[in-house]
Amino acid sequence: MKKYSDIWNQSRKLKSDKWEHYFDIYDHCLSRFYDKKISFLEIGIQNGGSIEVAQKLFDPKSSISGLDIDPKCSDINNILKDVKIYIGSQVDEQILNKIATDHNKKFDVIIDDGSHIQSHMIFTFTRMFQFINDGGIYLIEDTHTNYSPSHQESFFGIGLYDYFKGLSERLNLDYMDPASRQRYKVPRNQREKRDYHNDINHFIFSIEFFDSIIAIRKKQKLEPLRIQK
Repeated sequence: MKKYSDIWNQSRKLKSDKWEHYFDIYDHCLSRFYDKKISFLEIGIQNGGSIEVAQKLFDPKSSISGLDIDPKCSDINNILKDVKIYIGSQVDEQILNKIATDHNKKFDVIIDDGSHIQSHMIFTFTRMFQFINDGGIYLIEDTHTNYSPSHQESFFGIGLYDYFKGLSERLNLDYMDPASRQRYKVPRNQREKRDYHNDINHFIFSIEFFDSIIAIRKKQKLEPLRIQK
């Protein structure tokens, strides 16, 4: 079975800087996509090594793209074939919208390895998670930087972990209405319809917290059904 560490340790044209314990996390979160044709975006590509690894992890026909604020990263387009490098800030809605449009607003994997500033991490997630395909995953890396004074800027007073811990609690939102207890015993096709379109929690399958990484897996949830047998 393919492992991220094996691919990362192969000879490459471009350098990559990773924490070793991330490799197991990548395999846990991404292995279902290995050798598959996917749409992949990495925010913050630095030397380009991780983009090169992604090309080897996924099917050669995959759409592999990167975003970085450093104009020098555009040189990666000349070194790696079949990748698309965008130059801009991860909090620039114009560039984010362009990337989403260029990819038909569909991604299987997005990795945020960008500025590591808390407000930026939250902002980019709120803009880009909507474009993740059902079953796809959004990874935020190097969250330990939240404890650095230079990365403390909050999102309207909310820190990164406060935001995602709040979302994790709201995954149980369906059970907060006592009247719903009877509703969930009724077959779904017999219930009065409710509009959940604007509530992100109904599109989150799981939120996992690892050492320095938060992983959010997308899947449109069905309303609960209590089965008695």
